[in-house]
Amino acid sequence: MQMPDEINTYCPYCRKKTKHKVKLYKKGKVRTLAEGQRKHLAKGKGYTSKIAGKVTVYKQAKHQTVVLTCTVCKKKHTKTIGSRTKKTLELKKR
Repeated sequence: MQMPDEINTYCPYCRKKTKHKVKLYKKGKVRTLAEGQRKHLAKGKGYTSKIAGKVTVYKQAKHQTVVLTCTVCKKKHTKTIGSRTKKTLELKKR
């Protein structure tokens, strides 16, 4: 699925339609000092069985999220493109 690298859409900060630069959303690094991560690592230390947790459900498709940067106020906000889709999102240059 192709999407232009620049679109005209609503900016919640300017409260009007402006040009936005489009970037693909990427997941950030895992914080090793976060409380949940520390608890998870502590459970795995030593002689233990498997760590109890939620069963992973593999979805057939995912939400495509993009980060929009307003060219007027330089603020960023995210937008989910469509519903769940199997197609990968790619940006096309103008």
